[in-house]
Amino acid sequence: MSSSLTPEHAVAFVRSNLWPGAYAYATGKKFENVYIGWGLKYTGEGYSPPVPPPPQREYPSGPEITEDGDPSVEEEQDLKDALEEQEAAKEEDEEEEDEDEDD
Repeated sequence: MSSSLTPEHAVAFVRSNLWPGAYAYATGKKFENVYIGWGLKYTGEGYSPPVPPPPQREYPSGPEITEDGDPSVEEEQDLKDALEEQEAAKEEDEEEEDEDEDD
């Protein structure tokens, strides 16, 4: 009871031992239930979550996965010209081999 001096205005309340945070209170013939808590039953000791797994090792760094800077326009053009020269040289060699086979 909240007050023994004026019992007509007194409020009685009870608390659950199984569900901490669950309360019921009443005054006269009116009552209500309230829950203020984490939604966990009483276990005797506080909850401590399991330890997380250790962090994973970083991915090994190597030349096949290392980022390179972008080439300039001039470097791209030089590479393109060099590839075209190589292709032209291959075509000339193939034409010479075809001529040698025909003879």
